[in-house]
Amino acid sequence: MPELKIVDSLLTPQQAADYLQVKLSTIYQWSMRRTLPVCKLGRLNRFRKSDLDAFINQNITEVQQ
Repeated sequence: MPELKIVDSLLTPQQAADYLQVKLSTIYQWSMRRTLPVCKLGRLNRFRKSDLDAFINQNITEVQQ
């Protein structure tokens, strides 16, 4: 049997909220508005860590001096 490699871990909504340091309700709002990519596993929402990192990088604003 071939060995499976886990390339990207899936996070629960609470883990995603902890990772982004926002409230759980914000995670649900962002996923419903399709601002934050979500993986649907049946009725469960899961978030890829790489998608969360990309979300952070896309939403960085530079400080003007």
